[in-house]
Amino acid sequence: MVFNVYDHVDPRSRDWAFVGTPLYPLVTCGCYLLFVYVIGPRYMKNRPALDLRWPMKVHNMFMVMANAYFFTQFSRHSVFAGYNLLCQGMTYSTDANSLRLLELGWWFLLVRTLDFLDTAFFILRKKFDHVSFHHVSHHFCCIFFGHLWLSLGMDGQSWFGICVNCGIHVLMHTYYFLAACGPKAKLHRWWKSHLTSAQIYQHYAIIAHGLIPLFYDCGYPRVLIFIALPQGVLGLMLFLNFYKTTYQSAESLMDVVPGALCVLTDHHDPLKLQKMLKHFDETEAPSRCLPLSNKKTG
Repeated sequence: MVFNVYDHVDPRSRDWAFVGTPLYPLVTCGCYLLFVYVIGPRYMKNRPALDLRWPMKVHNMFMVMANAYFFTQFSRHSVFAGYNLLCQGMTYSTDANSLRLLELGWWFLLVRTLDFLDTAFFILRKKFDHVSFHHVSHHFCCIFFGHLWLSLGMDGQSWFGICVNCGIHVLMHTYYFLAACGPKAKLHRWWKSHLTSAQIYQHYAIIAHGLIPLFYDCGYPRVLIFIALPQGVLGLMLFLNFYKTTYQSAESLMDVVPGALCVLTDHHDPLKLQKMLKHFDETEAPSRCLPLSNKKTG
């Protein structure tokens, strides 16, 4: 099936490097999975975690600037160049603006491939619990389907999803950059939870916008919608599950665990309590025990 799809490559980019055959996604995604599940864990098995704060800072700052650039340029050459905001068909035009969109799409795919470094940093820092199915499948699908879109045509209705995704990645890599700066950045839990919420709303918006050509014929191939829809729904389900398991359960525990630990640790020992509450906000543990410690006895 994959090879049949590539028989319909956009003639404007057919002869470009990495376009027109499934070789690029097969090689890059194959090497990615090999490193994630075999090479990386084996290499780090008997080695200490690496300190990669500076490489992470450089990488994330570059990604912030690159995605901000893509956001402005894709917007400039799509909706601000006359694209219909709600439904835009494929043009296959060879004018300068359309070719510029394709060129941006080519560079966009290469920059998205650099997102694989996020996983590499987790493995080299021995943060293996961060390398979840959600994380790996997200990066895998971005390259696999991104290459498919570049080969079949990057213009048309897909411009909206690309612009929104670039905006979200600006926020995401800004968070990663600040997190790499250490405790002095004073990041709070709500930063990460709101970022996940933004990613969820992103999927809702992209799916809703992408479905418009199914009900209104504006010249956008419906087959591309049916190819993209499973990826969008899968991403949405994974983010919803991540939010539920990470934040909703944690919020309920925040009301129960600290109070119980205050009693179990003899609330007069705040240092011992703080060690047990290392996964909670540092400023919360002492204050949660104040009612117990100030309670009159006798």
